[in-house]
Amino acid sequence: MKFSNVIITKLSFATLFLALFSFSNISLAQHTLTVEVTNIESDKGTIMIALFNGEAGFPKDEKKAIRKMKVEIKNKRATIVFSDLETGNYAFALFHDENGNSEMDKNMFGIPKEGYGFSTNFKPTVSAPDFDEAAFKIEGDIVQKIKMIN
Repeated sequence: MKFSNVIITKLSFATLFLALFSFSNISLAQHTLTVEVTNIESDKGTIMIALFNGEAGFPKDEKKAIRKMKVEIKNKRATIVFSDLETGNYAFALFHDENGNSEMDKNMFGIPKEGYGFSTNFKPTVSAPDFDEAAFKIEGDIVQKIKMIN
């Protein structure tokens, strides 16, 4: 009897150790998001993108973004790569900063004068999307193909 209790105890500890190790790998999993942007009007300027992992600040307050990047345009295309992202829900907003002022230029009615886009290719009708409308889940490496709205 004593021998079988020792074996059961050792197996229990081994199972617990493996379970903890497995869960820690899941929570520490790091993924890559690649954003491929097409339909850019020109190679002039850069693409500015802000990545959010919650609704706070999305899409207009870039200070609340978890990552921001400025990327060159080549042949009217741009590719942005965010690495080391944890599993979760994300959304991004991007625009073509043609004049290099790091701002989305708008006309007097608030309509964008520069190209823009959102994750999942959300196409706004009246206003920018909320987080849930543009959100997508990252559970592994992912590619989002975005067609710029001009």
